[in-house]
Amino acid sequence: MKALTIGVALLTAAIIVTMGGCTISTPNGPASNLGSQTVTRYVAIGNSLTAGYQSNALYASAQDFSFPNLIARQLRLAGATIPNFEQPLYGDPGNADPTTGKAARYELISLVGPVIGPRGLTAGAPLNTGLTRQYDNLGIPGAVIFDFLDTTSFTIKAGPPRNNAFFSLVLRQSALGKTILAQARALRPDLVTFWLGNNDVLGYATSGGVSPSAPTSAAIFAALYAQAFDSLRASLPNAKIVVANIPNVTAIPFFNTLGPKVKPLIPPGVYLRYQKHGNTSLAFDSTRFTEANAPLLTLTGSAYATLLGANTGKWYRDKGILPPPAGIDTTKPFGFHPQNPWPDALTLDADEQVVAGAAVNAFNGTIATLAAAKGAALVDMNAFFTSVKANGYSSGGQKFTADYITGGLFSLDGVHPSSKGGGVVANQFIKVMNATWAMSIPMVDISSIPSIPVPFGKISGNGIPAIPASSFKDFDWLWGQSN
Repeated sequence: MKALTIGVALLTAAIIVTMGGCTISTPNGPASNLGSQTVTRYVAIGNSLTAGYQSNALYASAQDFSFPNLIARQLRLAGATIPNFEQPLYGDPGNADPTTGKAARYELISLVGPVIGPRGLTAGAPLNTGLTRQYDNLGIPGAVIFDFLDTTSFTIKAGPPRNNAFFSLVLRQSALGKTILAQARALRPDLVTFWLGNNDVLGYATSGGVSPSAPTSAAIFAALYAQAFDSLRASLPNAKIVVANIPNVTAIPFFNTLGPKVKPLIPPGVYLRYQKHGNTSLAFDSTRFTEANAPLLTLTGSAYATLLGANTGKWYRDKGILPPPAGIDTTKPFGFHPQNPWPDALTLDADEQVVAGAAVNAFNGTIATLAAAKGAALVDMNAFFTSVKANGYSSGGQKFTADYITGGLFSLDGVHPSSKGGGVVANQFIKVMNATWAMSIPMVDISSIPSIPVPFGKISGNGIPAIPASSFKDFDWLWGQSN
């Protein structure tokens, strides 16, 4: 207990120092104020993107740069009288991987390759569990839109098939409220950010369309989102609500990194043979990544990319699929032969991309309609991330792109924003808040937020990130995948 108290004190001191470094507006900028608005309590509702989850883990030094925590700091600079913005902090190096029990956080282990993954460190522990009220950051990694009003106990969600202990970490006890809505309502916020729905398509995409085998249906999503929004507005009729829509999954490094790295490894006259949606046997579909709508290889395939052409069945062994499915012959060249193709679970093929894109479009149509009907401000994160992928984004003297590691915007898991990315996201929300309610909340100073500690110029090798296949089991856990 004494060590924990000291750790909390040190963390608090570090946060205070950081606040001084990353919240100062530019000297020549407009005067900071809230206009005619009043903000006495701010609550953030969402999933891992809201929680500050980064590089495959939840840990305090990254949570410090969650976009809601940064927004809270900027609100205070503008005159908001909100109390300490409380988050369910997890001590560094973060939560444990469910398989190894060691810290799940990805780090740069070697510049040769590069090699990225957990270091085998002892996992951290929750730091802020003594808080007697609800957390202001109610972002729950792995949450889908259904979870907003779901009253299923935390214990049940921590077991199969969800296996998600983050619900217990964030919501903690039913006395504080049995649902996310109940806990948010209890705090009586006059400002709420609401960003849910990403995981209703992301789990499908990151698993290569395998588990789950489809996104949440558009009709079910529309019904659940409407119910969630109606309940939120009814509970907080006078609150200022800011919602964000769902970025297209193909705009993130998780899907755009491996294919371009694999393309040069394919010999002349040879094609990558890959399984399309639902196929677990021999495959005649092929690509050299030159056609329109070429398949996207997920980052989970990085552990197998260097095995292309080898007579191996490592993927099947790692997944415990023994013997391999009928029609598979692992003595054939992996990825280059119809009988030993690149697996469906590591591929988002053209049809799956269409399915994911259609889901995102449908979800965003629902979000836009309800935001307008319920008087909520809308942050178009889909347009923003699409633009970043196409053109990059400059802020704080740095050019951000959607490239893995070197792009600076995303963390080492290729899905969640980096610390600087958290600041960039926070500023998108702040811009909309300022425009909607005539506020002058200062922008987060991106230049003062730490970068990913990677000496880019010293990375050598083929550029394919070597991430242990076992470390991706944490992704399975986060999105409730069973494969």
